[in-house]
Amino acid sequence: PRLVRSKASKLGEAKKQLETRYGRAPTERELSEHMQIPSAELDKMLMEASAVNLVSLNKKWYETDSYKDVREIDILEDKKGEDPTRRVQKSDLMRLVTKGLNRNERLIIILYYYEELTMKEIGATLDLSESRVSQMHSSIVARLQEQLGRRRPEFGT
Repeated sequence: PRLVRSKASKLGEAKKQLETRYGRAPTERELSEHMQIPSAELDKMLMEASAVNLVSLNKKWYETDSYKDVREIDILEDKKGEDPTRRVQKSDLMRLVTKGLNRNERLIIILYYYEELTMKEIGATLDLSESRVSQMHSSIVARLQEQLGRRRPEFGT
């Protein structure tokens, strides 16, 4: 990055000099002649210079009422990280849904909806036929719908 920044700086300086001389933005040919480099090298420099855009994460973003500086790093979103609230909600939902189910029923729900296995794969895992897994799944879903219907007032609907 240091070499790239140095080249970008030289490129910027050459552009300024030529803009002053011509009163307009210089052409690539004028730049390459002024810098005494081949146009292919200038193209490479232009590409690299446009990619250089470093930002300090410690830069002050704004100051709060409590005089605590909020830095750039404090407001960046982690696009790869999982939202902890969502993880807890997912875990709570799984616990709520599987509450009152026996081991095989719980595994069918978890493997089907959370692990996204097929009925056939679940059957192989639990040593059951695909049709038996499907029957159990239908029965479980019907019971869960009934339970949810009874609890509907709790959700305010």
